Amino acid sequence: MKKFLYLLLLLPLGFLTSCHDDDDMPSVDITVSIDNAVDADGRIYIVSGEPLTVSGITAEGLGGKAAGISGVNYVLDHVGMGYTIVQPFGGSIPAAYLPVGNHLFTLAFDVLQVDKSIAYAQLSTIVTVVESADDLPDGTTPGTVELKYRLNPQQ
Repeated sequence: MKKFLYLLLLLPLGFLTSCHDDDDMPSVDITVSIDNAVDADGRIYIVSGEPLTVSGITAEGLGGKAAGISGVNYVLDHVGMGYTIVQPFGGSIPAAYLPVGNHLFTLAFDVLQVDKSIAYAQLSTIVTVVESADDLPDGTTPGTVELKYRLNPQQ
C-alpha cells in the first residue's frame, strides 16, 4: 500500500515537465556597433587609453516578425561592467579597466520576437588593447565596427 501511495504522490511531478520546441525560439539578426575600434583577425582592436564604447545594439527579426532585445549586461573578463535598459543599449567601459592585452568582452540580453518564446543570448568577442595606433594591424585605422550575429535555432 505504501508503494501505491508514493506513486500517487509522484504523479503531479509528471505534469510539471515541459517540451522544448525549436520552432518557438526567436530567429533574429543582431548588429553591435563599436566606436573607435578595428575589426581584424577575428577580434576587435582598440588603442590603450580609449574606452570600449558600444554605440548601439539592434535586432531584426527573420521571417517577417518584429524582434527586439531587453536590458543588456556588459561583461569584461567575466566581471559585470554595467547594465542598460535604454535603447539603443549603448554603453562604455572606461580605459582604466582595459590594460594592454587580450580581454573577453560579452554582451548578455533577452531576445524577444512576436509569437516566439523569450530567449537569452550571450555574444562574446576578444578585444585586444594595443599600446599605440602603430600597433594596430597593418593598414587599419580606428572607426566604427559593426559585428553581425545571426541567432537562429534552425541552424
